[in-house]
Amino acid sequence: MVQSSVKQMKFQYYLFQSLLLTGFAIFLATTPVVGKQVEVIDAESRNSSSDAKASLHQKSSPKISTSPSVSIKLVQSPVPSAPSSSEISAITSVRLETTDKGLEVFLGTTAAETLQLVNRSQGNSYIVEIPNAQLRLASGENTFRQENPAKGITEVTVINQNANTVQITVTGTSGLPTAELFDSDESLIIGLTPVAESAQQPTTEPTTEPEQPTTQTEPTTEPEQPTTQTEPTTEPEQPTTQTEPEQPTAEVDDPIELVVTATRTEEDVTNIPRSVTVITREEIEKQSATTNDIGDILGRTVPGLGPPNSLNRAGNAQTLRGRPVSILIDGVPQQGNSFVNTQLEYISPDAIERIEVVRGPTAVFGQGASGGVINIITRKPTTQGFTSTAQIGINAAAGGDAFLGENSFGNYLQYGFSGKDGIFDYVFSISRNSVGGFFDASGDRIPSNNATSDDTVSANILGKIGLDIGKDQRLQFTVNRGNNSRNINFIADPVTRTIPGLQRTRALRQEQEYQGTDTPRITSTSVNLSYTNDAIFGSSKLQAQAYYRSSEELGVARDDRGRFADSINRFRSEEEVFGGRLQIQTPLSSSVSLLWGSDYERQQEGATRQELFDPVAFDAGSGDRRVLRQIGEQVYYPAFDLSGLGLFAQFQWDASEQLILSGGLRHERFNFSVDEFTPLFDDNFDPYVGPSVAGGELDFSDTVFNIGTVYKVTPEVSVFANFAQGYSVPQLFRVLNFLPPGFSLDRDVRFLQPQKVDNYEIGIRGNWNNVQTTIAGFFNYSALGLSSRGQPDGTIQYIRAPQRNYGIEATIDWQASSNWKLGSSFTWTEGEDDQNEDGDFNALRTLEVQPLKLTAYVENQTTPGWRNRLQLLYVGNRDRGFEAGSDFVKIQDYIVVDYISSFQIGLGSLEVGVQNLFNSRYSSVFSQAGGGLDELLNNYERGRTLSVNYRVSW
Repeated sequence: MVQSSVKQMKFQYYLFQSLLLTGFAIFLATTPVVGKQVEVIDAESRNSSSDAKASLHQKSSPKISTSPSVSIKLVQSPVPSAPSSSEISAITSVRLETTDKGLEVFLGTTAAETLQLVNRSQGNSYIVEIPNAQLRLASGENTFRQENPAKGITEVTVINQNANTVQITVTGTSGLPTAELFDSDESLIIGLTPVAESAQQPTTEPTTEPEQPTTQTEPTTEPEQPTTQTEPTTEPEQPTTQTEPEQPTAEVDDPIELVVTATRTEEDVTNIPRSVTVITREEIEKQSATTNDIGDILGRTVPGLGPPNSLNRAGNAQTLRGRPVSILIDGVPQQGNSFVNTQLEYISPDAIERIEVVRGPTAVFGQGASGGVINIITRKPTTQGFTSTAQIGINAAAGGDAFLGENSFGNYLQYGFSGKDGIFDYVFSISRNSVGGFFDASGDRIPSNNATSDDTVSANILGKIGLDIGKDQRLQFTVNRGNNSRNINFIADPVTRTIPGLQRTRALRQEQEYQGTDTPRITSTSVNLSYTNDAIFGSSKLQAQAYYRSSEELGVARDDRGRFADSINRFRSEEEVFGGRLQIQTPLSSSVSLLWGSDYERQQEGATRQELFDPVAFDAGSGDRRVLRQIGEQVYYPAFDLSGLGLFAQFQWDASEQLILSGGLRHERFNFSVDEFTPLFDDNFDPYVGPSVAGGELDFSDTVFNIGTVYKVTPEVSVFANFAQGYSVPQLFRVLNFLPPGFSLDRDVRFLQPQKVDNYEIGIRGNWNNVQTTIAGFFNYSALGLSSRGQPDGTIQYIRAPQRNYGIEATIDWQASSNWKLGSSFTWTEGEDDQNEDGDFNALRTLEVQPLKLTAYVENQTTPGWRNRLQLLYVGNRDRGFEAGSDFVKIQDYIVVDYISSFQIGLGSLEVGVQNLFNSRYSSVFSQAGGGLDELLNNYERGRTLSVNYRVSW
């Protein structure tokens, strides 16, 4: 009876928690937001309050030209009573299209004819305010921002200024754009003509009579023609360089997508001679409807990257093109050379603006990117006013016997704000993610281990403040803090190892209580100060960055008695990193530019310690409780320092409108130092009995090259090719244990040598009005690779030998209509090494080279406020590793289908996500390959999981 009462109380607690979260979501959805209404008046007529309201007409009607010479002033007026929801017009989509004159902004609405606009300017920004309207995008973000959508336009933003006003801001690069307004049956359209950089800016001297904003309400027989008269007139003054407006062309291009990771400077992705994937804010929000795990999101959206493994947050089975990947946050490297391998846990998805992935070896950002670079770019401030965002969500198992089980509930809370006040701007985001227990498709509990993220509580804080120093200089300070803690309630039953044959592990209830040490956790702190100057040495652009980062990981204790470690133990590791970057982009001519600079980083890797626990206290635990009383520790890997200096130069030559050439070189110098130490084990995995290893220093240096070209066959089709070298220091902690007696740093330097990877790639891109496609093939080779092999006793042997990887990647996206989107991606990668260096290459293990991966999606905008998406993940078989002796098992294929739905409710959106929609029972790549090495890792993946989130911006 007592157990039943306790269980009922727990269920009531989770039910109360769910009702509380749901009530809070409804409160956010129904609470009105009070704002200020603005009106535009002429600077000369301060005693009048003429509205700059413009009634719009059909596209055949004359367009309304807005002169950038209008002088305006913003004043506060009383807040009117809020209109009813039936009186507010919804803007359900924002679309940008380039024209031969500049840019058009399409605001999707069925009430375009009835909307009235208030327009004004501020500096280089043209601002339109639409009263009695609300931005209600299907994504639920309710904030739209596109940087560099067209030449001469720096940014376009669309936000909800208050509960009943939409604000559109268009910022020109070198001056105020000229705007033209007109409508269609389904859109309000703003045509924008940017100021040419060499054009003379129009004067703003007052005319003889106060200048009034355009208030045209009826079509005229003829549009007013601009005049070149410079004397004062009684008519509104027009720019002297303005010509007669032209209708937009029928053929338009997509907005320019700029990336910074591939070249370290902003560059149109179509001009980059290598494979690049950009995950936008919109895509991150879609995927986070089913999971907040960034590794899972990347695995579903990035070709070449290993498939998602929800039971493996350490990323051990997610290589990029079969090699390790470098992870950056705002350009700052996140992984050092230590035992910590959970960098994607350091930041929440809601703190991310976009993710850029460079696929394939590269040295553009320094060492470590033998497989490529994942650069996580954090949220940027809004350019006008103050904007808040909030999200609340719950999730639970929804498959088998665990359907909405009390132990499976998790919740997510997030709040953030951003804005701009004069020369200052700011971003702040705080989130808390509580993850419940994991259950497979049958409803059985999945046990916890170091790789899983069940029963964890993660908190993330991001803060940014920026200062504009004039029009050319900027200073920005960023802090990111992540903390992940957990309680262990279920472990993998050690009895599984004693049953003959390959067994699927099972969960054993065991509540761990740590004494004399801390509970398992992962922490990370990153501080970043950056400075930019866009006009140094005349026309050069300078970027400088200084950063500090620290991280610590305390693992989950394991009972390894009777195995290699023969103890109850866990690992603790920590590191500190200091670094800086300096780069200058210098135009050598109108078509040639040079980027040059240097990077420096020093990593202080603390000793990786193995904590030991009292077996007597552990065995004496009562019931499900186990006491982990620390009785000692030993140094598993010694502390060491690693510093690196890189000098680089990179050029780009736009040889013609069709041909782009680029190339560069980078010289790297490394210094490795370690104090005297004694390994725990020798190379036969026996206790080390030789003399201690003398400390010392080692210096390495090398120069790597890259060259690439893009040729645009047609405006829609381009081909690219590149040769690039990557350079990386192996994880040195792996070779500072299991050493032969008499090991010497100076003599046995081969194990410590960095590896250089030569990469060859060729590809084709196609970008039509409603179809985008890419295909690329690659081959890379390293004379001194780094791979590993599992041993029957559970240990890992690390191998330095020639290694080659090769593969094919393809993507296609099709916007079949305004309501339907479809797409797919294909990845096939293989890798081999030559351990005997006799020319006979054998397949690498599957934890390093993942099987074939196929993704597909279909998305439908069912109604203006309701979007639905189905997405599929297929992972193929892989036998080659087993046949070569690299894997202990053959990898079996599996299919997973997810469902995502978004409903527009109030100012925000309700998102429903179902992961593993059909409740498939399968094991991921990591569980299969890792389970062959240690049966305690041989788990089924999570069954059907239901998530409900409400996201709102105001």
